Amino acid sequence: MFAFELEFLKWLEGLRTNFLNAVFEGITLLGEETLIILLVVALWFAVDKKLAQQVFFVTATSLSVNGIIKNFAKVPRPFTKGVSCVRLDTATGYAFPSGHTQGFATWSSFFAVKFKKTWLTILVAVLVGLVAFSRLYLGAHYPSDVIVGIALGVGIAILGNYLFEKVKDLKKLYLGTLLVLTPFIVYFLFVADPLFADLFKTFGMVGGMVAVSFLDEKTEPLSYDVAWWKKLIRIVIGVVLAVALKEVIKLVNVFDVIQISLLIDAVRYFIVVITVGYLCPLLFKKIKL
Repeated sequence: MFAFELEFLKWLEGLRTNFLNAVFEGITLLGEETLIILLVVALWFAVDKKLAQQVFFVTATSLSVNGIIKNFAKVPRPFTKGVSCVRLDTATGYAFPSGHTQGFATWSSFFAVKFKKTWLTILVAVLVGLVAFSRLYLGAHYPSDVIVGIALGVGIAILGNYLFEKVKDLKKLYLGTLLVLTPFIVYFLFVADPLFADLFKTFGMVGGMVAVSFLDEKTEPLSYDVAWWKKLIRIVIGVVLAVALKEVIKLVNVFDVIQISLLIDAVRYFIVVITVGYLCPLLFKKIKL
């Protein structure tokens, strides 16, 4: 963090109005986990399971990388330096790089790279810029946080798209990524910090995706040749179940031991992915939904 970055944020703070706050709070929602849950569930249950898995995996992996860098860098948030923060409850973990920016840049850029449409690339560039600026305006990040977040998100999206085209057995790619991430998880468990929680959540997601990819081998694919209203019901069930499970399991995370708390975060996101990605399709096929 450079001194001029803090001065820039203080200047932006002086421009805030209730209207602009509402606008940028809305824009920053694009980088939050609720939207990616909705997107992945909609793709998985109504459009293309393989595409949904790829979007989910590349985003979860990107956010795991984000968490590793954050936890090593340990850059304090701007609100610890005198800049007020709007939507403080979403400014979790350390500052560098920006998770909201990187996460959104990853999945949106993945679509742009995969489908190679000029209009889509322009739209993604504009939206990524707006999400990044929203993090600055709201006082959650420094300019360097969002710049690096964009670079990492776009880079991982390009790499992910390349690997998905080249690697024939995606289970090996998923498992290999999990194994690469595991030593970092072990290390951060030994030097535990409550602000490490986001990394453990994303690690649980990656682990869940690995489990689902192996379990999927033995099950019949979910049919997309069904009425639109059935697809809509699937999506509603999936999103509600994901959010409910995530929040209900969170209630048991009341331990004073940081290590246990972090492991519970990993386990609850693992359970959410297994339930939505594997058990829900089984239920839909059973009840012919």
